[in-house]
Amino acid sequence: MVLLATAPSVFAAKFYVVVRGVEDADGVKSGIKEEALRVFKDELGRRPELTLTPPPGLPAGDDPTALKAALKAKGLKALELTLRILSVKQELAPPPAGKKFRVLSRSIKLSVFGDTLPDKVLAIGGDGESQVAAEINANANLEAEGKPLLVDATKEAVKQAVDMTVAKLQVGDKQPKLKKKK
Repeated sequence: MVLLATAPSVFAAKFYVVVRGVEDADGVKSGIKEEALRVFKDELGRRPELTLTPPPGLPAGDDPTALKAALKAKGLKALELTLRILSVKQELAPPPAGKKFRVLSRSIKLSVFGDTLPDKVLAIGGDGESQVAAEINANANLEAEGKPLLVDATKEAVKQAVDMTVAKLQVGDKQPKLKKKK
């Protein structure tokens, strides 16, 4: 009989994340804040090193000392993150040569930013950008056709931003080893 043991991931559920929300940058009206929040939470939830569920027995945020002690006892660090939509674009191009449908493209640029809880010492974040296009007919409703495209672009951009944020967390979480003098 052979027993296989797997080592737990070095970063398994090391960070408790509080999502503060989604905001549009000044002058930006994305129209997809609810959808972007769902996409953001889904992407964060896919990461084994992150948890969006508060650990049992975690005190309220009113007492930073108690919160810090409880997190340390559970071997967790806490972050608060916000998704900011920096720009949203829509372009409608004429049909390519030999085609009869126009091409609608939607693009988004966004950023994840936040800091550590409860002491707000470390600022962390990442950026993402994506564009999606589809052929549409002459009678198509640009808003109805464009919104799903923008949500698809948001999924990829959020994935990029969260990838960058997690990579920075992992680098910052590694303990430097001191060399011994001979």
